Amino acid sequence: MHPEAVFLTALVRVDGLGPHRIKHLCSQFGSAEAAWHAPASELRHAGLPWSLIANLQQSRTQHDPWQEAETMHAAGIEILTRHDEHYPDSLHHIPLAPPVLFVRGQRAALSGPCVAMVGTRHPSTYGVDVTTRLAGDLAMRGITVVSGLALGIDAVAHHAALRHSGGTIAVLPSGVDLIYPERNRALAEQILAHPRGALVSEFYPGTRAATALFPARNRLISGLALGSVVCEAGEQSGALITAKAALEQGREVMAVPGSIFSPQSAGCLALLRQGATPVRHCDDICEAIGYQMPYQASVTLDPLLRLLQTPRHIDELCRLTQRSSADLLGDLLMRELRGEVCDQGHGFFVRAS
Repeated sequence: MHPEAVFLTALVRVDGLGPHRIKHLCSQFGSAEAAWHAPASELRHAGLPWSLIANLQQSRTQHDPWQEAETMHAAGIEILTRHDEHYPDSLHHIPLAPPVLFVRGQRAALSGPCVAMVGTRHPSTYGVDVTTRLAGDLAMRGITVVSGLALGIDAVAHHAALRHSGGTIAVLPSGVDLIYPERNRALAEQILAHPRGALVSEFYPGTRAATALFPARNRLISGLALGSVVCEAGEQSGALITAKAALEQGREVMAVPGSIFSPQSAGCLALLRQGATPVRHCDDICEAIGYQMPYQASVTLDPLLRLLQTPRHIDELCRLTQRSSADLLGDLLMRELRGEVCDQGHGFFVRAS
């Protein structure tokens, strides 16, 4: 491992040294290694407060940067610095870009076009359905879905991307070795097992999730993506922090319209009033971020699923497909079990994702 990566990682571990101060120290001393070894008088001359100098000196006495880098490597944690060719290009252009990214899973997941999908932890049926549809369609178009592994909309987006063999990145408000929330551990394992899945964090392994870390996590979600879609969110939803970060980063902010009577859509409606791009389907997202699907990534729906892009009654389906109701209902049941079709009741069916 390159010394700069080792000592940048060591600086990230020092309590109170954020991206701005680490960048400043590396500039002042010429390298992360020089900053790590600098005497207290020079650190003070470089503008570091005595409290942070004490934290850095304590870290020097307690930790061996080389040994800890080797331990992370053995645990399957990859370290990407801003000098690494695999560091996401999208992050180079955001304010306070993380000096180090910790990655578990497939580094390649960070290299393709990404869209962030975020929202409430308590989604309505509508929120689940629309997120499932949008994330699944993005996955089929070769776009990686980025979210925060949280309960609710985040988890729905990750699941939909995986179901369609698409890439997905979970950005954690903790170290990548500490899954948060614990209830989504099984989902995290599915992401890690996927050939285009990754867990990402800018926080040193062993860092536990804390309220103060969520805004930084949210700005990393938006920073990795060409645009952020708020699928369903109330007025106080943390998803709005992601939208605000995306705006500050010069990224596209999108929102799914919802019912004016639903508190879970109040945040989305507010974003739309402020100028966010309304999203009705995947084409709206692709147009907003300027993405054109490569020919080889195109996906052709089979005839029945194409018909079910809008709800249709079984009698209409029989007429259009020239199949018997018994044959068609059996097919629809199997597709429902596979998560492809949703039975809306009263004989109506629609494509689920």
